[in-house]
Amino acid sequence: MNVAARALARGTLTWERKQWWKWQISLRMLGVILLLLAVASSALSVVYVKALQRNLYSELQAREQERDDLKTEWSQLLLEENTWAAPVRIQTLAQQKLGMEVPQSKAIILLTRPT
Repeated sequence: MNVAARALARGTLTWERKQWWKWQISLRMLGVILLLLAVASSALSVVYVKALQRNLYSELQAREQERDDLKTEWSQLLLEENTWAAPVRIQTLAQQKLGMEVPQSKAIILLTRPT
């Protein structure tokens, strides 16, 4: 018979090493030991998961801050683009740097497509 079958038959597990060394563990004690191991491993897994959750939450907050900073920068860039592309500014630059002028209404020729 193997050890497990003997333990079930007698209700105890026995290991013998020489005459002076003998362990006897009842099935109830074995169950208690296994439950203690299960509780300890469960507690360690809870600690690990909480630490992981804290790290992920702090990373999430950092990413949200980065997103907010990028949104602010994007808004500023859109405002700057609208400022640089304002029609009044473009007309002023064309007149000052290129010497362009708004044509007189007599000089404007309207072309139409023949139908």
